[in-house]
Amino acid sequence: MDRLEKVIQKMSQPPEVKGAIEKVIEKSVKTSSTGAISYTQTKTHKIDPLLMRQRRVISLEKFGPESETFRLLRTKVLKQLRKNNWNSIGITAPSQGAGKSMVAVNLAIAMAMEVNQTVLLVDLDLRRPQIQHYFDFKVEKGLQDCLLHDTPIADVLINPSIERLVILPGAGMMEGTSELLTGHKMREIVQELKQRYESRIIIFDLPPVLTGDDVLVSMEFFDSALLVVAEGESKPDDISKAIQLLSATNLLGTVLNKAEKMPEHIGQY
Repeated sequence: MDRLEKVIQKMSQPPEVKGAIEKVIEKSVKTSSTGAISYTQTKTHKIDPLLMRQRRVISLEKFGPESETFRLLRTKVLKQLRKNNWNSIGITAPSQGAGKSMVAVNLAIAMAMEVNQTVLLVDLDLRRPQIQHYFDFKVEKGLQDCLLHDTPIADVLINPSIERLVILPGAGMMEGTSELLTGHKMREIVQELKQRYESRIIIFDLPPVLTGDDVLVSMEFFDSALLVVAEGESKPDDISKAIQLLSATNLLGTVLNKAEKMPEHIGQY
């Protein structure tokens, strides 16, 4: 997992479109008089905590040094987002295998467990979507269907039985993704999702930055970014290249994944 001493370091729409998307979102989530969120139209999926643990999703755990690392990461990231009035973050890696989707999932859950905001986790890795793997659900329709077939967003969103967290999954592997990401439809969806609720944080699980131009063409969608690197796997030259390419956005820092040792201070009191 992360060495927390190194986690944050080195560094208007057409009325008819706006109205339609607002209605979808309003119907998907309702808040009761007690403050609890009731998902009315959004599909729900019952998670298996033990299976998620096997797949390195540990933010649901209330105790332990591993889950504490993501709570600390959450606090540091939220502090920067609130300071700058940002509500979206992209998570990427130099190359495949660093664990950026795992980090995105754990961070999204950790943020949702703090009651001050809701979280939308968007699988924007259209070539190799992985979010469904960690929650263990089958994707019937995903973001690609919204983009290509005008599928309503309400038919795609999934609540994984975690309050204040909704997932917009990807569906299958695609080619020509950069052209799809630069299309007008994608811009409409992203802008409405960002602007509808001030308390919503959007986390985009992005492709690796060096494997294509998808991250570069989608930078306008998110306010800030995190770069996930794997100890002993991510090459220094690749990390430098990735940081250089991400200079066009607000790079909050790096997350060191797959470290051999936990930071000694985590879990100590």
